Formats: sequence, C-alpha cells, structure tokens
Amino acid sequence: MTLLKLNDLSCQHCVKSVTNALSAVAGVENVKVSLHYAYVEGNADSEALIKAVVDAGYQAEVATEPAQTLSLSGLNCQHCVNSVKNALEKLPDVVFADVEKTSAKIYGDAALETLIHCVEQAGYSAK
Repeated sequence: MTLLKLNDLSCQHCVKSVTNALSAVAGVENVKVSLHYAYVEGNADSEALIKAVVDAGYQAEVATEPAQTLSLSGLNCQHCVNSVKNALEKLPDVVFADVEKTSAKIYGDAALETLIHCVEQAGYSAK
C-alpha cells in the first residue's frame, strides 16, 4: 500500500487522469484518488507511481502527513476500530483512514465537520 500526496489537481478530470495513470503501473491492484491524495494497493514501487503521476502532468510525493487527525472516544475493541475505518473510507473524499482506538489519521479532502459527523453516525465520538 502506498499513499501519495498530490499537487496541481483541480477537478474531477484531473482525478480521472491520475487514476488512469496509476492504474496502468505494473503491480497496481486498486486505486482511489482525490484532489490531494492517492491510495494505491499492490506491490508497485513508489517511484514508479510518482513517475506515472508526473508523466500525466501533475506532481506527487509519498504522503507523510494526514490531511486531518481526529481524537476518538468510545472505541473499545478491534470491531469498533474497523467500524469507524469502514465508515470513514465510504466517504467519497476519503482515500484512506488509519484508525486506532483513540485517534484517526485521514488522507483525503473531506471537511473536518463531515468526518466528525461520520464517526458520530457510526456511534462513537470524535473531535
């Protein structure tokens, strides 16, 4: 799995162009792209992924920081963690969520209020 931070994307056409470019890289099994992040499953080399994005006319680097970080409460077990992760990753502007019992790192373009509401709809608390 590789997370990329993207630059220079401004519309859904850009998102589709990057999705197509990443999907064509050998070893890529699944891709989810937003305006600022890409989540790539498979065994493709990160440098090959970055090159594909650059060749498509955009900029990319390996993501080291999430777009949003939430403090969570009410998660007591792995089932709770999985429930929040699944709920967050169903949002169209979330490409990946790294969820633990007390925090979530979200990669994507979803607004903070949307993320908090999503966690609350799943039955937990977030801020």
